[in-house]
Order: sequence, then structure tokens, then C-alpha cells
Amino acid sequence: MAKSLYSFIDETDLPLFQEFVGELMGSERQILLRNDIITGFSDFLKDGREEEAPSCWRFLRKVQEALVWEGRLIVIYRHRRASCRVYVFNGEDEELGQLEIDDFLEIKEDVVRPDLNPQDRTMKINLSSFYDYGPILKDPQTIGHGIKHLNRHMTARLSNQPDKWHQVLYEFLKLHQLQGIHLLLDGEQIRDAPELESSLEEALDFLDRCDREAGLEYIVSKLRKIGFLDGWGNSRDRIQETLHLLQDTLEQPSEDVQEELLSRIPMVSKVTMISPHGWFGQENVLGRPDTGGQVVYILDQAKALEKHLTKDLALSGMDISPKIIIVTRLIPESQGTTCDQRLEKVHNTKNVWILRVPFVDREGEVVPHWISRFRIWPYLDQFAEDVEGEIQLEFKGRPDLIIGNYSDGNLVATTLSRKMGVIQCNIAHALEKSKYLFSDIYWQDFEEEYHFSVQFMADLIAMNLANFIISSTSQEFIGTEKSIGQYESYQFFTMPGLMHVTNGINLFHPRFNVIPPGVNNDIYFPFSEKRRRHSARELKALNRMIFTGDDADSFGTLDNPDLPPIFTISRLDRIKNLTGLVEAYGKSEKLRSQANLVLVASVIDPAKSGDDEEKAEIGKMYELIDKYHLQGSLRWIGKMLNSREAGEVYRIMADRRGVFVQPALFEAFGLTILEAMHSGLPVFATQFGGPLEIIENYESGILINPTIHEDMTDKLSEFFTECLENPGLWQLYSRKGMVRAQSHFTWDLHCQRLTKLAKVYGFWRYSSSDKAKARLTEYCHLLYHLFFLERANKIPRELKKS
Repeated sequence: MAKSLYSFIDETDLPLFQEFVGELMGSERQILLRNDIITGFSDFLKDGREEEAPSCWRFLRKVQEALVWEGRLIVIYRHRRASCRVYVFNGEDEELGQLEIDDFLEIKEDVVRPDLNPQDRTMKINLSSFYDYGPILKDPQTIGHGIKHLNRHMTARLSNQPDKWHQVLYEFLKLHQLQGIHLLLDGEQIRDAPELESSLEEALDFLDRCDREAGLEYIVSKLRKIGFLDGWGNSRDRIQETLHLLQDTLEQPSEDVQEELLSRIPMVSKVTMISPHGWFGQENVLGRPDTGGQVVYILDQAKALEKHLTKDLALSGMDISPKIIIVTRLIPESQGTTCDQRLEKVHNTKNVWILRVPFVDREGEVVPHWISRFRIWPYLDQFAEDVEGEIQLEFKGRPDLIIGNYSDGNLVATTLSRKMGVIQCNIAHALEKSKYLFSDIYWQDFEEEYHFSVQFMADLIAMNLANFIISSTSQEFIGTEKSIGQYESYQFFTMPGLMHVTNGINLFHPRFNVIPPGVNNDIYFPFSEKRRRHSARELKALNRMIFTGDDADSFGTLDNPDLPPIFTISRLDRIKNLTGLVEAYGKSEKLRSQANLVLVASVIDPAKSGDDEEKAEIGKMYELIDKYHLQGSLRWIGKMLNSREAGEVYRIMADRRGVFVQPALFEAFGLTILEAMHSGLPVFATQFGGPLEIIENYESGILINPTIHEDMTDKLSEFFTECLENPGLWQLYSRKGMVRAQSHFTWDLHCQRLTKLAKVYGFWRYSSSDKAKARLTEYCHLLYHLFFLERANKIPRELKKS
């Protein structure tokens, strides 16, 4: 189908545009990314002025990728978020052709692998035909607000076919149980939806007449005689409100009323969280490279969820204590940690546990050593089998909700959900596909180390079968105006010679929801709250460790320790870009005269690191320190702080009127940003990824481009200069950061929303037809057995310590 170029390019700009297209077609490179195209056009115009050829700029900024192929230029044009079209230019015509995604992937494979034997058929995957169930969103801006649109859809069903859907709601309430206790409706007394409506009137009439001083036991006994069992509330007023919500839902349904009704039903008391790759504990165990944030997230989420569920169950009138089990891997060679313990109670909780289940090899022997998260795929099928038995034992039955974490945990959660009939929530934390450039088209170059062919398939299976998916930011789903989102990148891609995915995920299905996390406010609280802080002796010891201590875990002496600190805390890996921050700081003499650089990062001795990437970054750090002579202005603490120490260190930096910098090349969310903001420490953070949705630029923090060193150093230097001229500026950023964090990013808000999602999607799962979803499940089941397991089992199982 042809389309006129005049639809995009103004007539006056067209000759210039065609000339630039001709230049691209003459490029030696056959694959051009968005940045290549934008930079190339800027160079083409010599001065890069945006006022010149504005229609060209508008079009090119929406081009995500281009292929030079057989005298033509093929572009991926992202006309809106989550939606792309493929156009073809020949350089001279004023019309452009349009390609189907499948044809584009064939051409791309030919560009990348012209040597590929035609007999080596590439498997094609298209899941679009399975999405004929449930509502479909229209506007990409609504992606991430799935619960709202699902409620709207279910409310419409109640309105349009009341008799049918009233009966569905009645059956759901009648069959409801929690921990073996039959709740809500007595089916022998209230036998169908019409009887429910009449019984409701009788119950509400009784509650209206009931003396407010009447005891709860009396009220509950009377309601039982009418057919209303426990679970409606813990007081007369609460029960009355809930029954009114039910009456309104039956008589005049609205999405808000229905959501509130479902949120009050006691559906969740037992939760399983899955994080298989291990090295998961509470003390001196914060994951391995690039997994520490996930460990903190899960522990804090579990603690907060227990508190919320305790309150939620009490409000429903249930004398039930929630139980949460975090499932991870047991590692016998635990290096002095608790990773070899089967059960570990989570501190400061009543009933939250870490349950560790070992990996076993083909002979049934326990694998004793830690294994990289990129190499654990051969063990997960058996792991899921073993975990099912263990959690059945611990819960004395099934959980009410399974939460998967990261690619491996989501896949195991998918298996458990299908086998146990339990609602499933997925949390990606990070999808590796968007972190590693060309990880799909040059997948074979990554395969030996990362095994992306297996991981990407695991992602596809898990994200399509999850009942609902949550992310910390909307950009994880649909990206920004400039960049494709992590989930969006799974819509179509090719792994030449292996698979073409023409439609891998439907982002317009209402399973996607944004729920930002929080931080532990017992640990991360404002620096001004002096009474809650460490003792004077502890503060003195921490100050010494961070700024002046001379031990094997520290490097660098500050010539002028009174300068405000630029502080960062992270593991040393390439994506976190701490070496990029050090290099930028080293290049700026002005910034070095204004502030010291203080890093808490990994270890300072590469011999103590067990990760090749971390070792390389440590070596690079020393090279940069020597190159820019930073020994007197940089302080590097190479040890892992426990969370209580870390919380106080943020506050110590705030005492000294410092700032926090998060310089990652890409950050899916950024928990350390929240930790700093809750502590009152002004934040500078990468503009790539989640921080865009945490920070209001130049209000509650400042966004930086970590790929441009001058952008980092100029903004930091300008801030310190302005703080000298206006001492109130530092306090302003400190206060606004705290307000932003406390009002939008707390675990209490997170758990309220998560629990509501579990209940609403639980009702949707019960009430919707399973036929279409069953076809999707069967298809993914085939992919699991015929592709995933086959390739996973070819990954060498590690026979010795990594």
C-alpha cells in the first residue's frame, strides 16, 4: 500500500529530505538506529538547526531504525507509542510503500545473515490471533492503567446483560473461601441472584434499624440467619457500606463502585513470591551483580504487604493472619551467609519467610554453588516441580497469589500458576533485551555467555500468560516519545535463523499496570529527624568509615573533606556507569574544586570479585583515578553496607549539603533515587528510564544525560554555584524531593494497589471465558516444551564452582 510523502514532509522540505535519504542509502552501514539517523541529519544540515526543514525533523524523530537494502531504505516509523509501521523509500519517488512486519523481518534477517541457508527455516511466532478475549485498549496513553479499563468492561457487562452477570457475581460470592473458611454467602439460604437482591434489602433494613451500640457478634449472627456469612466487615458501619456497594453494583453498576466492592472482599491471605536465581538473604546478601535492587525490592515489598494484608483482613472481619513466602534457591556453598538454610524468617515480621529450594542436576544431586542468572535455565523446570511441593507443605494448601520476579521467576510463577490454579502477577524488574544492543539480531554472539535465545522465549511465555503485570514506570511498557519501552520491544523482532516474532505481546490488553514501589521508611527517613537517627558514637564511626578511615576496604584520601560530597552507591557494572561519573568528574576542574566525589561501590580489590564485568569496571576505575589524579578528591568505599548503615549514610551526605547522583546508562526504575529523596538528599539522575517518572525535572530533582559528560558536570557545578549564592536552594530541592517521594512512592500505596489488582483480576479470571485464553495457554505450552526446554537443556550445566 503506497502512501504519499506529502503526508509527512512539507513540499518545501521534500528535496532536502530526498537528498538525505539518498545519503543514507549510500551508507556503508546497513542497519541505522534512531540516534544514527538524528545525528546524521544534524551533520547533513552542517549546523544542525532545528528551524531548518522542520517537517523532516518531525518525521525522522519517529524513525526508530532503518535498513539499507537493495537500493531501498526501509524504516520503522513509530507513529505513536506501542505502534509502528514499516515504510520503504527508493530515494526519488514521492510515494513510499508499506511493508508487513513479517516481510520486514525477512529482509532484516537477509541483511544480518545473507549466508543463511534457505533450508534453515526460521520459526515464526504470532500471538495476535489469541487476543480475541477481553477488552482491548485504544489509546497508548492508557497502557499501564489496565485495572481502570477492565473495571469499565466488567461494569458494561453488568449493565448490558444484567441477568447473566448478576448470576456470575452471585456464584463468585457464594463459592468464595479463604484458608478453608466459607465466606460471604450461604448458598442454601440465598440460592440465586434474585434471592440475593431481596436478601440484601432485608440485611440492609436490619442494619438501618440496628442499635449502633449492638455488638459485632450479635450483628454477625443475625446476618448469618439471612444468608450473609463472615467477610463483609468488622463493624456495623463497615458491613453496611460493603453491602451497599454490592447493592449498587447490582442495581446501578459503575466502575468505581465495583472496584471498591471487589477490593473489600477478603481474597488474599497467602502469597508466594518467586526469585529463583538466589543469593537472596537479609544480611550481607544482596544478590550478585545487577540483582541487589531486586532483593531489596522483594524484602521491602513482602514486609509492607504483610502489614497491609493484616489490616485488610481485619477490616473484613476475619481473624486470619497473612503468610508470605519468598521462594528462592538454596545454595550449600553459602560463603558464610544464610543461603544454605531452608527456612529463614524475615526480620521484623510475624509470618514472612524465605524458603530456599535447591537446584538439582540430572542425577538428582543438589548443585552446591552459585550460578549466574543467565545460566540457570536448565534447572528451572525441575525447580518449579520441587517448589510446588514445598509451598503446598508450608501453606498446607495453595497460595492465593503468586508473584514472579525477573525473567526466571516469572517463568516459574507461570508454571506454578497453571498447575495450581492460582492467579499470577509478573514483575520484570528489567528485561535484558533492551539493555544489550542488538541482542536479538546478533543473538549468536551473546549466546555462550547470556543465552538470550532461551531468556527471550521465557519472557514471551510468561508475559503472555500472566493474569496481570506490574511495572514501576509506564516507560517500561511503552517507552518515551524518543525510545521504545522494554515490553514494547517484544512486539516484533528477529533472531536470524532461530525465530521471527511478528506479534509477541499485545500491549493494548488490560493486564498492564503501573505501581511504583516505595522504600522502608523505618530506614530511609529525613535527615532532619534527629531523634530517629543513629547514636553519636555510631555516627562518628560511619563518618570515619566514609570520609577518613584507612582500611582494606577504602581507597582515596580527601584533601579538603569540608567540601560537599557528590555521593553515589551502586554495584560496579557497566550499565550503572559509575566509571562514567568518575571520568566526567575527573575532566571538570571546576567541579573538583567545588565538591568531593564519594562512592560506595562493590569492592576495591578485583581479586575479591567473582564477576568478570565487575573486575573490568574496578580496573577501569583505577585507570581513571590515575589518569585524572583524583586521589585527593575521590573517596571509594568498597564494601557492602547493610540497609541501616546505608540509610544513615544518605542522611550524613545531607548533613554536609551534598547531592546524590545516579549516572546509569539505563535504569529500569531506581530505588536508590527514592532512598535519597526520602532521606532529604537532592538527586541528580539519569534521564534514561524510570527516573523520568520519579523526578520532576528542576523541581524534585535534576535529570542528566550520563552519555554526555559535560551535561553531568555542568549541571552539578551550576547547582553548587547557585547554592553558594542562594543558600535556600539546597533546602528547596531537599524538601521538594521528600514531598514527591512521600506522596507518590511508598510501599503502603504500592500494597494497596497490588492487593486491589489481585482481587479485581481474580474476579475477571473467574468470570471470563477460558476458551480463548486456553488456546493461548496451549500455544505457549508448546513453545515451552518444543523450544524453551529443548534449548535450555543444551546449556552446559555447571559442574564446578562458577
